[in-house]
Amino acid sequence: MTAFWPYDLPKRFTVPSYQETRPDNAMYSDVSVGPAKARRRTTSNVWDQSGTMVMTYGQYRSFLAFLSETLSDGAAAFWFPDRLGGPDLLVRVKEPPKASLDGNLWQVSITLEVLP
Repeated sequence: MTAFWPYDLPKRFTVPSYQETRPDNAMYSDVSVGPAKARRRTTSNVWDQSGTMVMTYGQYRSFLAFLSETLSDGAAAFWFPDRLGGPDLLVRVKEPPKASLDGNLWQVSITLEVLP
């Protein structure tokens, strides 16, 4: 069974930190005359979203446990809230999260790969 993002963790990245990288999903072929031919590479592609979440000590502990135990250090996919308010997205952690301590809060940078 696919895991869900824990209810006690923030549901969104902070607004200034959020980024999306859409896939390069178009292929072009040169032709002898006129503009290049173009077509879609695939109808199911992955794309990235990343950003920073602000967490308390307890939330950060919960996040680390979720990452290590539930997601097998990020290898397993999970359902994550859609920033646009749609159905949850199936995602996987793309690279190890980075965290820094800012006063009494953790700034946790996460990059997710959104799966088809």
